[in-house]
Amino acid sequence: MLRLNTESLYSVLRDFHTLTKIRIVIFDAAFRELLAYPTDREQFCTQLRRTSEGNAACEKSDMQGCRTCAKTKEAVIYRCHAGLTEAVVPIRDSHNVLAYVMFGQILTRETCESTKADLKARFPELAEAAEALPIRSAEELGAAATVLQAIGSFMMSNRWVTPMGSDLIRQLDHYIDDHIDQSIRAKDICAAFRMGRTRLYGLCADHLGCGLAEYVRKRRIQYAEKLLIETKLPITEIAYRTGFSDHNHFGRVFRSIVGCSARQYRNEQHERDA
Repeated sequence: MLRLNTESLYSVLRDFHTLTKIRIVIFDAAFRELLAYPTDREQFCTQLRRTSEGNAACEKSDMQGCRTCAKTKEAVIYRCHAGLTEAVVPIRDSHNVLAYVMFGQILTRETCESTKADLKARFPELAEAAEALPIRSAEELGAAATVLQAIGSFMMSNRWVTPMGSDLIRQLDHYIDDHIDQSIRAKDICAAFRMGRTRLYGLCADHLGCGLAEYVRKRRIQYAEKLLIETKLPITEIAYRTGFSDHNHFGRVFRSIVGCSARQYRNEQHERDA
């Protein structure tokens, strides 16, 4: 969980919007929206997200943009599943990405007409809302992304976004990473940190938003995502390297957390980077 200086953050988001007329959002590392200005999305996106299928596709686009940003550690400009242009930068300390700052829901002036035609063909019921989407040039978007990156650094330097219980969480993360290919048990963590189970479980409840076992699974899958993108290792080998003795179990856990199979995730990431 994060501690936010909400008043200062809101002021910066509002100033960014005043200059650019572009909506700006802060997501946490789990891709949950924390703060936005303006609060409401563009009407096109609001209507698109009203269906479960549309909302799932939008959330997946947000997650993929953030994951690419976490990998590159710099501003990323990309097109969402609907074809709108968005940008995201990380808010990070020396160890981890804590949050993301994103702007989006924009048509690029150079491809505006073709994108609108495609939107109207794919989403005819949203034709009127598509006409109202903001339009910016590629140069303007690049400049806004540069400013966005400066904003992310400014937020960290002023400690407007900080992890709660950060020291213990960092130590726990390092322990899990060091033992990622092994069985990780509560009693072993307690011995390593010289703490009782009650305190360990309290730490997880207060600062992780989930139980210890679930958090370990998430860390394993995050490492698996990294290996899927950065190596050509077989998926069965990645399963073993991330602490799963049964690759079928790995597949089920991966799908439950990421929303697709490991093979599909690898293929989609390679296509995106091509």
